[in-house]
Amino acid sequence: MKIPGVFLLSASLVASLSAAAQTTVVATDLQLDVGTKRTYLTHQGSITVVNGLIMSTGGPNHWNFSAGVSDETYKYEILPAANSPFGAPFPGASLAEVLTVGSVGEYGWTYFNLTPEGRELHGFHELVSNPSFPVIQFSSTMVDYPATISYLDQWTDQTSYVTSVDLVGTQVPVDVNVTITSFVDSHGTMTLPNLGTVEVLRINELSLFDSVANIGATPVPLGQSYSRSYLWVSKEYGRVAQITSEGGTVIPPAEFDVASRFLRLSEFIPATPRPVLRSVDHDPGSATVSVSSTSIAGQDYILEVSTNLVDWQEQGDPVRATGASVTLVDNLVPVPTGDRFYRVRHLP
Repeated sequence: MKIPGVFLLSASLVASLSAAAQTTVVATDLQLDVGTKRTYLTHQGSITVVNGLIMSTGGPNHWNFSAGVSDETYKYEILPAANSPFGAPFPGASLAEVLTVGSVGEYGWTYFNLTPEGRELHGFHELVSNPSFPVIQFSSTMVDYPATISYLDQWTDQTSYVTSVDLVGTQVPVDVNVTITSFVDSHGTMTLPNLGTVEVLRINELSLFDSVANIGATPVPLGQSYSRSYLWVSKEYGRVAQITSEGGTVIPPAEFDVASRFLRLSEFIPATPRPVLRSVDHDPGSATVSVSSTSIAGQDYILEVSTNLVDWQEQGDPVRATGASVTLVDNLVPVPTGDRFYRVRHLP
């Protein structure tokens, strides 16, 4: 009987063994639980030069974002929507993410839910960018991050909202129809400030805004505007970087040299520490593998198994930890003939 290869899953092992494959990011990898905090390095002002940073479609590519503009910080924290001061217009949202800009202070709030389909956006409250009309309440929710994100996936979503613009000293209501088309067009690795190198997928997101002002009883078309964002996501940290084009009346090219925003993740504080594997022990006599990892007493954990580091399957039943470590068992039925990789996932 061939003894299957069993592997302790670590960041270095993933990088060395999965270079020819693309990662798949699922909803739990996006790290959207209450208590999660992220800090991004960016720039003050309205534009930054990103010449050569976007790179081509396909892959594998390597984006070295370890250095760059860093005179501003964006800090995000996820809270229960009920704990936010502006949640009333979003009764269906259970979660909120607050953005604090280093040079400004509290800047805005995003309201959302986590559903089987992915992250479901309900809208925003942006007092700094639009103090006269800060509430952006979507007429229908949008899923901006699906439950599973893989290379070459694509999706489109639409919604609308009401805002206002100042016309000669008068606030005029404006209906905005939004269409966002997303395409996972590249994959590879990214080096981040302070956090090292991670596998990433890149989402190419094109947003179309079609605006109509309501002057009295007369609708007045204001025209269409576009912006393009590149969003890099990883299994370890969720969104790790973003480059957004300047807005305009023509579709931005796939590669552009000047961006309105360039974010690089530099600090990540998870809501719950991720389990770290301590040992993988194979017992040929009983054809079982025991996997031990760090844990938190009273929390539930599940063993996941893969043969290619891309497709993961839950193995066995969840186990509730009673202390600082937990052991889960793979019974190897049927007995595998190839390599086998393990990881332990914390269950919310």
